[in-house]
Amino acid sequence: MPNFKYANTILYVKMICKAGGICLIKKMKNIDYIMLISVLLMVSIIVNIYALFKMNNYKYKIEQQSYIKIEDIKQKNESNMDILSKSIKNGSIKNEELLKLYKNYDVITGDVMDLWQQYGEYKQSSLPIFSKKIKTNKIMENDIHGKIKEYMSSTLNREMKNEKNKLQLKNEDLQSFEDMYEISSRIYEYLNKFNEETLKGVTGEDKEKKVIKGHYWIDMLEGIYDISDDYVNVQWKIEAADIE
Repeated sequence: MPNFKYANTILYVKMICKAGGICLIKKMKNIDYIMLISVLLMVSIIVNIYALFKMNNYKYKIEQQSYIKIEDIKQKNESNMDILSKSIKNGSIKNEELLKLYKNYDVITGDVMDLWQQYGEYKQSSLPIFSKKIKTNKIMENDIHGKIKEYMSSTLNREMKNEKNKLQLKNEDLQSFEDMYEISSRIYEYLNKFNEETLKGVTGEDKEKKVIKGHYWIDMLEGIYDISDDYVNVQWKIEAADIE
């Protein structure tokens, strides 16, 4: 006679084992899912940290270039100021010095335009509430150094056509050189004052880091812009080039 009690017991044990196995499998699957999500989360965090590091490093290099351009403008402006001062005093300027002025103004013009471009990128990548702002809508009209560069080019062409080795400063040319000297002097004084008040006692790499961290190149760009804005209406004698 079959032992139904024993058979039922065995069946019950099998059912428990089967149910337990399913629960164990489900539990293992849940652990696998959690581990997978944890790994993906860690990878995402690492990627985001790396991307943030690369972005900050990129921004630092961009602002480092801005600092270099400000220093370049300062150096070229001082060189121009010395040449202009001597030329006005002597009442004339040699063609070699004219060429040097032209090259310096060419560099300054390029640096200023690059700084405006970098300022535009800075505004786009910064939160408006925390970013520095320059109130202007006439960057191109304010490009005094570009206009002076054109005047220098025109003057050089005129002197080469006349086969003269120096330019006698009188009338319009003398007035232009005096305006150029005034602009250079004011920029020189402004940048020196800014260094004394904001960057006093800081030199070399420490100065570079402070300018970048405080975005001070934007303040200096604004100062140059404000000075240039006072000379927007100055007329420069620019002759049309001869077309053969």
